Amino acid sequence: MSLSLRQKQSLYHSFGQLIRSGVPIPGALQGLAATCSGAERRLIKRLNQAVAAGKTLGQAFAAERPDVSELEIGVVAACEKSGRLEFGMTQLASYHGALAAARENILKQCAYPGFVLLFGVFVPPLKDLIVGGNVLAYLKATIGPLILVAGILLIFYLLYTILRDSGANSATFDSFLRLIPKVGKIRRAFATSRFCATYGMQLDAGINVLDALEAAQRSSLSGLMQRAVRNTIPEVRNGLQVGPLLAASGAFPEPMTRALLVGEQTGQLDEELTRMTKEYQEEAVARLQTLAFWIPKLLYSAVVVYVAYRIIKMYMASWADATKMFDL
Repeated sequence: MSLSLRQKQSLYHSFGQLIRSGVPIPGALQGLAATCSGAERRLIKRLNQAVAAGKTLGQAFAAERPDVSELEIGVVAACEKSGRLEFGMTQLASYHGALAAARENILKQCAYPGFVLLFGVFVPPLKDLIVGGNVLAYLKATIGPLILVAGILLIFYLLYTILRDSGANSATFDSFLRLIPKVGKIRRAFATSRFCATYGMQLDAGINVLDALEAAQRSSLSGLMQRAVRNTIPEVRNGLQVGPLLAASGAFPEPMTRALLVGEQTGQLDEELTRMTKEYQEEAVARLQTLAFWIPKLLYSAVVVYVAYRIIKMYMASWADATKMFDL
């Protein structure tokens, strides 16, 4: 079972603090395992066992796919090699914290529409239960809509999961997702931030450009970016610069590829990648917050329409019963 975003934020923050204070990796892992439970404790214990067996922390993380993302693996491996593990942990804690806050905001905003929906399902049919004492009719009137709502939510979740996973590996699906209003730009901004963060940390660790690009394209979770890097690697191997090649692919935002080009020519690539990581993460979170504002509004409108339909239907049925009685 994968950890939640908040669990990962807490784990990386605490791990970073322990490393920063001089606690060795095995001691830090043992200390963390003693303060948590469930899936988090099991993950930390497996990491500790791998480290105790002689593996590096990066190798230990790599063995935990898919519970650990490519971004986490790339950042941990690079920062461990460069001796800046506490910095990498801080970056991962910040990244997961921003995602968790945005998700929690969406769920909180959806709470009221959810309450209105439940009100519309359970309250209108109460006349059958209170007036007629017909429990079967009440259950029939409430269970059916609940199953329908649950089915719709399940379909949306499965569709989201399929498209997300497909977009992470398929350039075709990724291209389709980029066409979706709001969603496409959020995905591209997050993918760019992950790519720049991993690429920059890999280079800072002294890893060669080809391996750094490989790690960065995996962590991007973007089919388009992965295809672009795969097509770029042979040219880079022949001595060409990365920036212009990625710019020609069209898979990356222009400001990002321009920053790469400038960084490569001025010798300040690490600074440019750090700046791009921060800017695109902030852009992605800001766009996600905007989406979090509008999704509940649209959901609330749909719920109001549904509740109104249920109430009108109830009164029409009551009017029909009254008319029959009058005719008799």
